[in-house]
Amino acid sequence: MPIVRSVSDMIDMFDKKTAPDRVGARYEAAKEIAIRRYTNVATVYRVLIEKIRGLLIANNVPTGKWGVHISFGELLQKYVLTMKGDVPATLIDGLKAVFVAKGADPAILDKIKALVI
Repeated sequence: MPIVRSVSDMIDMFDKKTAPDRVGARYEAAKEIAIRRYTNVATVYRVLIEKIRGLLIANNVPTGKWGVHISFGELLQKYVLTMKGDVPATLIDGLKAVFVAKGADPAILDKIKALVI
């Protein structure tokens, strides 16, 4: 599988995976809308990952711990995008506790939370 370096790489991969001969004629009719939706969401996550990466570098977090922090940010972003209204504080606190148990720094998670919300 090729390495994804940018949003345009992600869109190209999505376009190749959704060829009409693979997914059918009904999808082909709506493919332009699907690609626009995918682009909008993919851009949000790619920008978020870059912001979190900058935050981790600024706070001297070892690269071996980046994955757990980026995963927290992505999951929190998912809740922000899918919930109507504000994300409940108890949900955020529970999510934070899970990632602290996985080895994340609580202070960094608070900074990531401030980026996302």
